[in-house]
Amino acid sequence: MDVQMLKGMVLFDRLPVRHAAKDKVFGEVKRSLAGAAGEKRTAELLERELDLAEKAKIFRGVWLPYMDGFAQVDVLLLHPNFICALEVKNMVGEFYFDKDNFQFYRIVDGRKEGMRNPESQLHRAVKATEKFFGFKVHGTIVMSSRSGRVAVPPKLYPVIALDYLPFHIEKMVDPLLSFDVEGLEGLVRRSRGQFNGPDLLLKHKLTRDCLEVGVRCLGCRRVMCEWRDRKWRCSYCGSISSNAHEFALQEYTILFGSELTTEFAYKWLGIKDKYVLYRLLGNCTIKSNKRGTRYIIENRSLLIDHFKEIYS
Repeated sequence: MDVQMLKGMVLFDRLPVRHAAKDKVFGEVKRSLAGAAGEKRTAELLERELDLAEKAKIFRGVWLPYMDGFAQVDVLLLHPNFICALEVKNMVGEFYFDKDNFQFYRIVDGRKEGMRNPESQLHRAVKATEKFFGFKVHGTIVMSSRSGRVAVPPKLYPVIALDYLPFHIEKMVDPLLSFDVEGLEGLVRRSRGQFNGPDLLLKHKLTRDCLEVGVRCLGCRRVMCEWRDRKWRCSYCGSISSNAHEFALQEYTILFGSELTTEFAYKWLGIKDKYVLYRLLGNCTIKSNKRGTRYIIENRSLLIDHFKEIYS
């Protein structure tokens, strides 16, 4: 799971049941999961069947700066003789690319559905990648589901069925090129610490006050835990935990970043006693030079393990 997907899952869980944005956020999470499944199949196929003299480096879910925002590259390949950005679509139906207006729709069970144009998404990804690396980049749309069929192809970029993709990529090799793959790989890895995609709260016009605060019970998933007798106790299902606050802090980190003010920590964890708060924060945060501020120690695996069980 990438950072952006985790953001969506945490945001969905933290929005009140009847909040106007909740269904939209959930729809984005479902699309992200479907996309991630397609990207995973694509990367695994390339790792297994791509026949090149030198092995390509393959990255999934890369966010790069573009204009005043970000562009997402579903799958990025770095090779000494080419660079390629893939836009992976894990969809069913018949697909129609409007070559004149650059619009896109599909037909499923006789219904016509307008959608974001994969060609436009790929074009952003290619332009962002070219600007980021300073080199020419190939672009390809990949249909990862066998239940999808292209009726009208796009204008600017090829669209390839997943099974044929390795052969398509092998044709990109240009012996006249010689890229420093290790150097490019270093740029990608550094970018992952800098660019994590759009701020979902800003995107959905939400504020912190929109979200439910408190410590979540990981048994029933409700934000119903209270700190009593040195334990977190769920008032709904009765579960007891000594470290449920650590998960809540990781939720905070994924949404807002690692910087946590003492003032907001009281509210986020639902704690009133300062001595209890300092004790709870002791092992999972570090002190800052800024008065009244701590930094949460990142442990993203807590979120990944939790949401894998829910969305598997």
